[in-house]
Amino acid sequence: MSKNKLVIFLILLALIAIAVVVIKSVYFSSDHDEQQFYSMDTIIDIKVWGENSKSVTQSIIQEVNRLSTIFDDYSQSSEVYKINSHAGVDPVIVSQETSEIFQIAKSYYYKTNGAFNVMISPIARLWGFKGGEFRVPTEEKINEALELTDISDLEISGDTVFLKKKGEAVDLGGIAKGYALDKIYEILKMSKAKSALINFGGSVLTYGTPDGGVWKIGVKNPRGEGVSGILKITGDKFISTSGDYERFFIQDGTRYCHIFDPSTGLPAKKIVSVTVVGDKGYLTDILSTAFFVLGKENSIKLSENMGVEILGFDNELEFFATKWSSENFEKR
Repeated sequence: MSKNKLVIFLILLALIAIAVVVIKSVYFSSDHDEQQFYSMDTIIDIKVWGENSKSVTQSIIQEVNRLSTIFDDYSQSSEVYKINSHAGVDPVIVSQETSEIFQIAKSYYYKTNGAFNVMISPIARLWGFKGGEFRVPTEEKINEALELTDISDLEISGDTVFLKKKGEAVDLGGIAKGYALDKIYEILKMSKAKSALINFGGSVLTYGTPDGGVWKIGVKNPRGEGVSGILKITGDKFISTSGDYERFFIQDGTRYCHIFDPSTGLPAKKIVSVTVVGDKGYLTDILSTAFFVLGKENSIKLSENMGVEILGFDNELEFFATKWSSENFEKR
């Protein structure tokens, strides 16, 4: 096994052992079901309380696996794989979910001033984050890859999606988990579940009210073991975290993470982590990526317009947050 592959393997093991956002709850009941499974390239933990909790968890698992078969860009049978493999050739007929998720993704490219871009896949592949060896590419190679990230080349028309140039590719890694959490939320609302806690590889959904009235979500320490603090959540919320400790490699003493600035093709490095709290899963997922790229000041400003709350740590490990987050976060 090569050194770079060994590094990413060890990082993935660490992520399995402790998610980006660690969950703690004060709710205990005999009428509940807990399941853990692997799908959409991550570990998913489900806890559901209330009537028919076992059937609810099974419905959630089935829905997540269904979405995975559509969105997995490594599976040759998935719609996303087909879109990428048909780039520059012809449009691909897709499901309602695929059309919808790309419409959302494209709209938020503009709403985040380009900080979120599902066309970033050629850049991620160039750096070795989508298979292959980690490397620091030349400026010339980066500029060539940037030519394949033009969001206007992503055409969505009815039930078809088309990439205009060969070599272009889309990656739903910055939205798919949040979108899936929205689908899980719909399942929970239609069920008789009293409350639920879903940890989707670091993206979290709190549903209902636990015993004691407050969900306690631990936010990972970006540069150490354990958590940096506890975020207190009441009711139904979505929480997503992005950090430079999730997937990265170090070369010549410099850390290069998997989240890229679409304007430069370089790994983002304005902050080390950011957590977003909001009322839509896709929104917090998208914005945790975008805010990581934008940095502290721009993220706090944009969060007000987006109707979300944020907290995070800058490169000096100084804490920053919106007013609500600061009031509901207990530092450790």
